[in-house]
Amino acid sequence: MSVAVDSRALDLLLRVMETPAAKAQASALRLVGSRATDTLLSSRLLIGKGDIPVVAAMDAYEDEPVGVEWCPEHQCHGYRDSTGRWIRVNPEEIAAFGVDFQKAIAGMLMQFDRAGSSQPRALIEGLLLDVGVIRLTGASAPVPVWFARRLSDPLVWQKVSDLMRRRPVDEVRVILTSTPGDLLPETGRRDVVVSISDVLTTPGSLAISPRILGARVFPGQAQRRYPIDHSENYGVVWLRDDKMEFGGDKQRAFLEILFDAYWSRKPVLRSADVLAEAGFKGGTNSVSKAFSGRDDYKQFIRQSEGNIWIEP
Repeated sequence: MSVAVDSRALDLLLRVMETPAAKAQASALRLVGSRATDTLLSSRLLIGKGDIPVVAAMDAYEDEPVGVEWCPEHQCHGYRDSTGRWIRVNPEEIAAFGVDFQKAIAGMLMQFDRAGSSQPRALIEGLLLDVGVIRLTGASAPVPVWFARRLSDPLVWQKVSDLMRRRPVDEVRVILTSTPGDLLPETGRRDVVVSISDVLTTPGSLAISPRILGARVFPGQAQRRYPIDHSENYGVVWLRDDKMEFGGDKQRAFLEILFDAYWSRKPVLRSADVLAEAGFKGGTNSVSKAFSGRDDYKQFIRQSEGNIWIEP
């Protein structure tokens, strides 16, 4: 599941995750970033979550927070000022939007082979979720993943760390969090707490990089993306547990073009264009001729109606 965000929208999303109720007034969100708010709403990462019935009252030149209530007499939301006058409040001012954690977590883990329910399970209500297991290079078994928020709050951290101790793991467990990395407490070697913003594929992407996360969990080990990855010169392709080697400059150029499109999430290209750009000429007018003598490339390269793309 691809979710399109930019760096400002992602920053705003993580800030909302760290609020006490993981939601904020629409008016406050737009003060922080109107375009970022629109991006999060259109992608459904933020969804309607009731309202927050508080506004800043301008009364006798004092800017004070006051509670808003529904008035049956006036048939509207509002509050009374210091003189007793009823002040009407537009419902849009107090409307609240909160994080759709199921959608957000699915976007974060879209590049992983993930197992378990798509619906995260609450371990500590409102603070800690069990999001299943992922396959991570370096681990001998699927790695359990939790998602936590507000870990810079000592009381929250105490609850989460207590649960870690009560539920130990044999090898390693990853705790992803919206809390900035410089605010995270230290943990034991089997519970690796990682700030989402530190392991993203790119700064403006919601997707977590398997390579970067693997390096955090197993430092010093070579990391590969799953289910497919390649060497720097595109001469080797790893498809899950299989390794395929490709020789020849043109074949590697061909794979480079396809992989660049795949990683940019615009994978479908015209076969003829790719062959020409890779340097194939003359009678080499098909992919089968470009990879003459082998057909293992068909495990990850797909073709249809003159189009070509990578599909692991």
